[in-house]
Amino acid sequence: MKKLCVLPLAAAALVLAACSAEKPGNASPAPSAPPAQTGASSSAPATGGGDTKSIDPCSLLSAADLSSYGTFKDPVTLNEGGARACQFSKEAASASDSLTVSVDLRDTQNIDSVNDGGNGKTTGNVNGRKAVLVPKPPSGCLMALELTASARADVLVDATDPKQACEVAEKVADTVEPKLPKG
Repeated sequence: MKKLCVLPLAAAALVLAACSAEKPGNASPAPSAPPAQTGASSSAPATGGGDTKSIDPCSLLSAADLSSYGTFKDPVTLNEGGARACQFSKEAASASDSLTVSVDLRDTQNIDSVNDGGNGKTTGNVNGRKAVLVPKPPSGCLMALELTASARADVLVDATDPKQACEVAEKVADTVEPKLPKG
């Protein structure tokens, strides 16, 4: 079987180092420094153990973490589609300026279950944690981060520009990842 590695965005190369459809590689980038934290977000891990059900998705991201993208409304918590989610919506002046960011915790879906929907997916890591980047046209992007062998955290971004959506998903994943429990 011929392997085809498609890198949907040039920016993804900075975050996702290993690209493989079937087998993990041995190469990995030098660890990057965690992003600067704002005073409004907690730098403590969201849970002390391996039970992902005890993690509050709203403890992983705050409106202050998203301030470089504009002003966001208070987060909305959701339970749908097999995920516990915390969703932030930008206070946009127009539809062309809209941005929605969500952190979803999937306690019974692992990173290998991420569906590419026919748009391709890029595997690699974020700060040493297994990750998958998937564009979700027409205007979204998903960055999935492995929590355990059977659970994952998803960063979902919906923006008017699909390229911007993946760039924001990568940056938000850099903010969320240090707050996730280490397996």
